[in-house]
Amino acid sequence: MGAVRLRNLGEAVHLYAPPGNPNSLPVDAGQIVTVAGPMEETDDAYLCGEGDHVRAYPKSRWAVEQTPAKKAAAAKTAVEKDGDS
Repeated sequence: MGAVRLRNLGEAVHLYAPPGNPNSLPVDAGQIVTVAGPMEETDDAYLCGEGDHVRAYPKSRWAVEQTPAKKAAAAKTAVEKDGDS
């Protein structure tokens, strides 16, 4: 299944349910949240989840964040490529 990290690019928002509902997840501007994967990308949204639990996160409001392990691997690859020149 996996997980996807998304950064809120807009104003504060409540995910899953309206404010005040116990199932609501408040997300501040700039905050990163982890949602259920897998992720599929369309032209204007990230579709995250499986089966009946797929949710669309508009690209105008959300950005995919790499996990710390993926960031470290990307940095290591960049250093190795730089050393090849």
